[in-house]
Amino acid sequence: MKDDSANGHSRSRTLATIFGLSLVVRAAVVVGLFGSLQADPDAYRKLAENVRSQGVYTTTGSPTAFRPPLYPLLLLMTVVDGTVSSAMVAVLHVVLGAGTVLLTFLLAEACGLKRVAYLAAALVAIDPILLNQSALVMTETLATLLAVAGTFALARAAHMPTMSSAGFAGFVIGLAALCRPTFLPWLGIAGVLLSGRKHVTSFNRKPEACASSSSSEARASGLRLNVRFAALYFVVAASVISPWAIRNLVVLGRPKVTTTHGGYTILLGNNPSFYQYLREREPDDTWDATPLANIWRWRHVSNSPQDEMWDLVQLQASKNAWRDLGYDEPIFEASTPIIRSEFEDDAFAYSLARRYITDEPGMFAYACWVRVGRLWQMFPYPRNDSESTARKTLRVLTGCWYTVLFLLAACGAITCRKELLRSPLVWGVVLCFTFTAVHSVYWSNMRMRAPLMPIVCVLASFGMVAIAERLCRRKL
Repeated sequence: MKDDSANGHSRSRTLATIFGLSLVVRAAVVVGLFGSLQADPDAYRKLAENVRSQGVYTTTGSPTAFRPPLYPLLLLMTVVDGTVSSAMVAVLHVVLGAGTVLLTFLLAEACGLKRVAYLAAALVAIDPILLNQSALVMTETLATLLAVAGTFALARAAHMPTMSSAGFAGFVIGLAALCRPTFLPWLGIAGVLLSGRKHVTSFNRKPEACASSSSSEARASGLRLNVRFAALYFVVAASVISPWAIRNLVVLGRPKVTTTHGGYTILLGNNPSFYQYLREREPDDTWDATPLANIWRWRHVSNSPQDEMWDLVQLQASKNAWRDLGYDEPIFEASTPIIRSEFEDDAFAYSLARRYITDEPGMFAYACWVRVGRLWQMFPYPRNDSESTARKTLRVLTGCWYTVLFLLAACGAITCRKELLRSPLVWGVVLCFTFTAVHSVYWSNMRMRAPLMPIVCVLASFGMVAIAERLCRRKL
């Protein structure tokens, strides 16, 4: 009893120490980059403030489904006197970040790292992308917490297959989907994998009963339990997501489960301007999306993605360019605009992207490869041509960090390759593959892999252990 109590106190101290140190690291970074919290790049601050002041999820006065709801609703806790408090957001992000580090430690333990699970936690605590995003009013900090929590919940459900564990996993991953719709494929594939687990028959079933029943009865019972197990997972996940779909049906007329931002996001990575950039780019060149944004407004005078005007999306909307092609300028002001709903705009963007993809399937395939590379690239692109020496140095150091981290993760994946398709690592592997698949088609950049970094850090920790063990054997 004394040993158990001592071990319990020791573990509690370990967890408290990890959480406390994570708070210190994240707090130091957020304080240093505090000015970044004043910005609102994706209008999440505005959404939260309007929900508090008007009771409407909007940025323009009209209800919207352009952004996922969970993060702005969480920001409601930070609204003070009608305005999102940057100081409160800082506190929120620091706590979420520290929670992510703690959950990574627990996940690493469950994966078999045991006494060196702190390695994975330490890597997550100082990950450059996660540190940078914790000082921005964006979804990455929350999404990363939910990703590692969902991975841990799925591992727990597979290890202790009870109805409560299945429901909890569905709850957490349902929340993740409300934070970022990219989690939805993970939700579905994880549920299918859970339904196929071999040992789900271990709950609500006495061993004696299993032993006395025939093999066919046992298989049938196991199948029923598997179906019930996976069904509860999906039901709970659906119950978490459904209020958003119901709200969209009641307020906007369609039961949208995701957002109305997907169409423009896929168009952003699949258009003639971007394809031309890919043909002509130089190393470290960044694509300027301004021409696409300028041309996109002409959708209000176009009835179809097949209209001739959409061949010109790579051109600046200059008077001469349009007049040379037979259009009166400015046609937007001169024509009666076509009024579309937010959902129709989203559908139009999808249709336009499909047109460009079918027009140039080879470039689409190449662009998919580029987007995967950008999701997993090691060195950030320079933000502009006049990059300061300090920023360039920071960019190079970030690239060196990820080069070493990915090499260690590759070593770790090779070391535990037999375990990659088994719980708990399989859930993280599936998460990485689903995110990569989605972002191979939709727009992609480094920050979008933030939710995957805890999994990468766990694999990197396995690599560190493998290298250390090999070095020890050589010395002996």
